Amino acid sequence: MIYLFLISAAVISIAILYKFSPTRKGFLAICALLFIVFSASAFIHGRQVQKEEITRTQREKLQEQQKIFGEWYAAYQKDIDRLDRNWQSYHNILEILRTIDEENFNSEAIHLRFKELEQESVEEQLKMHMLKPPNIGNENRELVEAIIHKTQRYANAQTQTISMSAIEATPPIDLETLKTRLNDIMIRESPEGLFTAQEISAIRAALKD
Repeated sequence: MIYLFLISAAVISIAILYKFSPTRKGFLAICALLFIVFSASAFIHGRQVQKEEITRTQREKLQEQQKIFGEWYAAYQKDIDRLDRNWQSYHNILEILRTIDEENFNSEAIHLRFKELEQESVEEQLKMHMLKPPNIGNENRELVEAIIHKTQRYANAQTQTISMSAIEATPPIDLETLKTRLNDIMIRESPEGLFTAQEISAIRAALKD
């Protein structure tokens, strides 16, 4: 549309100049000047359109990456929730052992609960090692890989703690001995906190419109 307007304006201007120009030389000089002006306007407009096109493409790509990461992170959060539930179950068993006495202590039942929890923990650990970063650009991919690596280390330590506890709870064993050994395992083997907020914030900032 803008080019049609410029061409129309140029034709009208030339017609008017041709009619009122006193000399042919002056007419040609003015035509040359108009040509330069219209060419510059067309060039500037073309660059602006190209820039807008690039900006729109970049925005669409960014929005697509936002969608991809959002879906990946939602699934990741569900995995983390299952890890948290397993870890809470582990501490619930420890709490039960702290509150019961020898008379009510059932070593077989405690061992069975640890073995069931160990199986669930191993399953989640395997899922963590199957995590893959989404396609959201190389820089953001590195951040997601850091999140995955931290999560895998956390899941490894969690499973290790639960597995060692299950072994120590193998009957026959008395309550006080078990509590002492489990407390030692918890102190030595428990995973450090899973801190990924820095990476998540950096990814969201990079994908922000």
